[in-house]
Amino acid sequence: MRLDIRQPRKVSKFRKSARRTLAQPRIFLRARKLYRPKKVGTLERIPLVPGLNQWETRVYYALLELRIRFTTQTSLGGGSLLGGARADFLLPDYGIDLEVAGPFHSLSAGKARDALRNLTIRKAGYRVVVLELKHLSNLKQNILAKIGAPIGRLAPAEGTS
Repeated sequence: MRLDIRQPRKVSKFRKSARRTLAQPRIFLRARKLYRPKKVGTLERIPLVPGLNQWETRVYYALLELRIRFTTQTSLGGGSLLGGARADFLLPDYGIDLEVAGPFHSLSAGKARDALRNLTIRKAGYRVVVLELKHLSNLKQNILAKIGAPIGRLAPAEGTS
């Protein structure tokens, strides 16, 4: 029997063990960083509304604060499964479908789906208004500028009070 009196070998801070290196594949970490959604300005974190993504949630809270009547994720023409459309925010008083265009909408598949959705929504009698991610900084002002005055209500004339 041979007695080994050497100290156990220490792993230096520059050299990692093979087991530790294989446990952290770098390719997947880099790919995950590439597909992370980009931050839009310095927006604070807010609790998500079930069924809505982070950008739609911001629009949801802005519409509540503006006291605009709306419905979320409304299916029109049989819904998105039957060749119809799903409207992000339907504003019946304004006759508008307010759509939030996230990163998916710039891809070719997203553009094709948007074109079909827009046809169905226009056929139902609504106008499609798109909010892009760059509009999230001054969200309430941008929403009011995009949707205009409600149908049935006249905008106040200039010079009258």
